[in-house]
Amino acid sequence: MASSRTESLAAAPVTGPATTADTAATATTGGAAAKGLTISIRTGSGTGQTPLSAFDSALLDAGVGDFNLVTLSSVIPPASRIRHVDGPLAGTHGDLLFCVRAEAFADQPGHTAWAGLGWVTDDTGGGLFVEHHGTSEASVVEQIEASLDDMNRARGGHYRDLQITVASAECVDAPVCALVLAAYRVTSWYDGSEPAPAAVAADDGLVATPPAASPAAGSGPGGTHTQIAEEWIAEDHGTPAGTPRVSSNGHRPAAARPAPAPVSSAPALDPDGPVKRISVEKEVDFATAKRYYQLYVATFGQLDTEAAGRQLLTEEEFLEEMLDPRVHKYIAWDEDDKAIGMSTLATDVATLPWVSPTYFQHHWPEEFARGAIYYLGFTLVHPAHRGAGIFQLMIRTALQRVVDDRGVAAWDSCQANDERGMNATAVRLVEEVSGVTPTIVDRQTYYAGLLVGGLRETAAPDA
Repeated sequence: MASSRTESLAAAPVTGPATTADTAATATTGGAAAKGLTISIRTGSGTGQTPLSAFDSALLDAGVGDFNLVTLSSVIPPASRIRHVDGPLAGTHGDLLFCVRAEAFADQPGHTAWAGLGWVTDDTGGGLFVEHHGTSEASVVEQIEASLDDMNRARGGHYRDLQITVASAECVDAPVCALVLAAYRVTSWYDGSEPAPAAVAADDGLVATPPAASPAAGSGPGGTHTQIAEEWIAEDHGTPAGTPRVSSNGHRPAAARPAPAPVSSAPALDPDGPVKRISVEKEVDFATAKRYYQLYVATFGQLDTEAAGRQLLTEEEFLEEMLDPRVHKYIAWDEDDKAIGMSTLATDVATLPWVSPTYFQHHWPEEFARGAIYYLGFTLVHPAHRGAGIFQLMIRTALQRVVDDRGVAAWDSCQANDERGMNATAVRLVEEVSGVTPTIVDRQTYYAGLLVGGLRETAAPDA
């Protein structure tokens, strides 16, 4: 069961020059008014058997459940108008929706998820969005105010009129999601090779106008993630590297497309090394995730017989992680725009069923309240590049995110991996990146014995 509470908060103005109320609606160039975007702010909450289905429910509640979301980097174009809108967003099932969004999850009874968007604008109507989540309204508002203050100061301090919208969802007996979304524009998949369909005006001013060219399919450069995953698996079983791949429908992989933006504050890359950039992706498509699972099992399958405690995720659990935006996927790309490494970093310990969120809340209450508890997951490296330092580079990059957020980094490991030196490597990397030496916070020991034969004879007690 989910409940929601949404409000707009008018905070103290961010430092900047005064402006008139009308300048946010239009910008002028040479005396002519320029028509800009109408950005609608939408909120929703939802519940489901899994966090993913709760997220889908929240999208439906916000009126955007049947769009393919394209997440933007939070910059507001000049001449934009921002207003709150309820009800379904107009468009065709499967259209692209360019948006900025904040989502928060809770799956423990009595816990509440809070998500929020904040924004500032200037005289042109342009501005900045930020998105944050946490376990209380106060922590979300505090993070939004701090982020926008830093971002505004870095740009000369000319933005003002800080606005904040928050949403919440309380967990009763099933996972819940709270969502705040800024909808920029709806567009179709039309690629311009045939007559354009008529534009459909939305009630909130957004227009489903076809783009000049359709975006390429897939989640990463160099074609789709599906192609990349197939190559990883094939090469792991002996297919020569560089062999042209043909997809199941008989077509060659898609052509390369522009790469995602690199990770901020990432460690410097060796120009002579195999990794040319690292990107962070919140979601991987379902078909690709299933192929990644094959590589995951091929890489870690031996732990099923080496560790008494279950170490491998089931396919269902793995797919849920790949589709869960709270689990960030750090992707390493080579010079041919192919993925050669992936590490996961959970930004919410509630995504880990074997970890107690209450433990971290008790020991690190301030970091927990602002959503700064991070959990290192698994790292996959392309078979052709193992031993090239990619494992260390991926972990360093993920750890830098934690350092930048002044957060807590945690992970777990079985004895088999400890004996391989993986924990020692992780501890060393944490020390190098942060200057802090992590400590063991808990340990679980498994006991077993073969009980055969009769009962051991014991002497009769003295009369």
